Amino acid sequence: MPKLPECDRCKFNAHSNYLVCAVHPEGVESDRCPDYAPGPHQELWSPIGFMFIDDQLVRKPVVYPVDFQPTLERSQQWEILDNHPYFTGVCPSCGDRIPEQHIHLDCDSCGWKDDSI
Repeated sequence: MPKLPECDRCKFNAHSNYLVCAVHPEGVESDRCPDYAPGPHQELWSPIGFMFIDDQLVRKPVVYPVDFQPTLERSQQWEILDNHPYFTGVCPSCGDRIPEQHIHLDCDSCGWKDDSI
């Protein structure tokens, strides 16, 4: 049984790849749904961070507040980029290589721990 075009705007829509809606999980047999009820808004459902523009799903632009200030100074940001093992692959304490498969980037040689998480 097919899913109808208006199903995306119905308040009973399941937003699932497996179910059409709560009332007719497998869809309806005709070209009209007897239980169609418009949702609170008539926009098509979209994942968080996306929206429909002219029937095309597009990513919403990232908008920062006008008074946005980074929490670190520029010199502190460069210090992290130059020395953190996530970017260098090297322990900042002893200089040994840290394997890429480590989750926390802790050094097995000297015991240095990445406490940034």
